[in-house]
Amino acid sequence: MNEKTPNKCIKLAKARVMTRPKANTLDPQGVVVKGELERSLGIKYLKKVSVGRYIEILLEDGPEEEVKKNIQEAIDKLLYNSIIEDYEVIYETKNAK
Repeated sequence: MNEKTPNKCIKLAKARVMTRPKANTLDPQGVVVKGELERSLGIKYLKKVSVGRYIEILLEDGPEEEVKKNIQEAIDKLLYNSIIEDYEVIYETKNAK
């Protein structure tokens, strides 16, 4: 149990993984989007557009460290390309009584 919430057990509910091209990597999709925003829609003042991916994973109950370890393994093996992408993971919790 968590000392701050003695009557509740905090469990992970969801992992949100966001990938984006590394700053020094060419992003062809971002280049196309930027061009269309400027030419077709008249949007101004755009320096760079990057297009990434959003991956949402619903989680089953399990030991927090083990769940996070499994998610990290999924990220490392499949969900992102370490050569051209950076990523961020945000975990969402649920409170169980």
